[in-house]
Amino acid sequence: MIERNIIRKLGQWSRGKCFAGYYWLTGRRSLLSLVEYLDRFHFAPRSEIDAQVHRNLFNLLSHAIAHVPYYRGLINGENLSEATADSYLKRMPILTKDIIRREGKQLISERPQGKVRWNASGGSTGEPIRLLQDRNMMYHSRATELLFMRWAGHRMGEPHVLIWGVPVASSGERISLHDRIYSRIHNETYLNCHEIDDKVVQKWIDGINTRRPTLIEAYADAIYELSRCINSNGLDVVGPRAIIASAAVLTPSMRETIKKAFSCPVLNRYGSREVGAVACSCSSNNELHVEEYTCYIEIVDDEGIPCEVGVEGNILVTLLTNNVMPLIRYRIEDRGAWATGPCSCGRTTRRLASVNGRQFDFLLTADGRKIHAGPFCTALYSVSSIRRYQYRQTDKTHITLAVVPAAGYDKEAIIKDMRLPLQRVGMLVPGVTVELTIVDDIIPSKSGKYRFVLNEVINR
Repeated sequence: MIERNIIRKLGQWSRGKCFAGYYWLTGRRSLLSLVEYLDRFHFAPRSEIDAQVHRNLFNLLSHAIAHVPYYRGLINGENLSEATADSYLKRMPILTKDIIRREGKQLISERPQGKVRWNASGGSTGEPIRLLQDRNMMYHSRATELLFMRWAGHRMGEPHVLIWGVPVASSGERISLHDRIYSRIHNETYLNCHEIDDKVVQKWIDGINTRRPTLIEAYADAIYELSRCINSNGLDVVGPRAIIASAAVLTPSMRETIKKAFSCPVLNRYGSREVGAVACSCSSNNELHVEEYTCYIEIVDDEGIPCEVGVEGNILVTLLTNNVMPLIRYRIEDRGAWATGPCSCGRTTRRLASVNGRQFDFLLTADGRKIHAGPFCTALYSVSSIRRYQYRQTDKTHITLAVVPAAGYDKEAIIKDMRLPLQRVGMLVPGVTVELTIVDDIIPSKSGKYRFVLNEVINR
């Protein structure tokens, strides 16, 4: 036992050296310093946090007014300053996905700086949009992810298991050499969660018990399904220091089920592909600390009026780190409420009492296996001819995929664009017929959300 512990510590030491070397060779040493800074930032006096937030907000608004055609034609910056940035922001219009699709290039900066990439998001609404993101945004988003992992007690290089969608399995994409090296150095193991059945659950448990991770990061609904199976069957599983649940709404009952299965704290992380990691709970309670250095959050009612503390409303996100395509007062189409009072952990950043809205369903194969909704969304990311989509499963052998055409596209163009995505979707649900229908619109649910998956078999 002593020898085994010595070997394990030597392995952790050597991996730590590899980890540091990787960041030095790739020019990312400053990323680790940023994580340290952000950790201190959450404990800073409120006056210091407000001053930094107003400074970041002023810089973003100044850039948008000067260099982004959409904002230059919409507002002026005569009275804009660090002191007035907050009140100035609240007079600006809300940015929606429809506006992003309609304005397109008008939202892109005339002075992009450094490396940029296109990203796509379907979200829980089934309305895909394409966004341009710069290196600064990607840099800060990764730092925030590492920060939240630190809150979970994880140190970089320690074993880390992700119950997540694996690109090569869920969308046919190849995993790059860099990504493979990255995962190896960071000691990451992916357990593909696009499909759930008894065999898959046992494979996950075997993987966790073999790897003995200090952290499990998982889709909330996938780790919940795993935890239900563990609790129901009395299965043995190695508990990590903590679990980070993300990508779907984590209800209190789901959290308790997961805690019972793994006997460890369960942190709730909130974010999206559009804006990166936004907030995360700590070990003291279930409320989510907002990463205010990178995200300015508002909660407003349907008329755009700020909600009182504790009152649920629409979440607006102003991303403070992306200058190439600024998202200012972006309606992310989730709902939440502000928390009250201080947090016992000592952090002074603002907290969300709850986030509601993104609740993923599973789809079923003909033999009853549950398939996670994520890959169905991924399959349509690159289809520019559709504006909105929704999967609806009426029985175990039939799924209807309803799509709303984007402006300027006809039926023939959509059918052509959907040929390969439909094949990928069909491979995910063997034995099930996937029928494509082209519709004028998709009716929202009673909550006002456009859910991209509706399973009428599970929900009966």
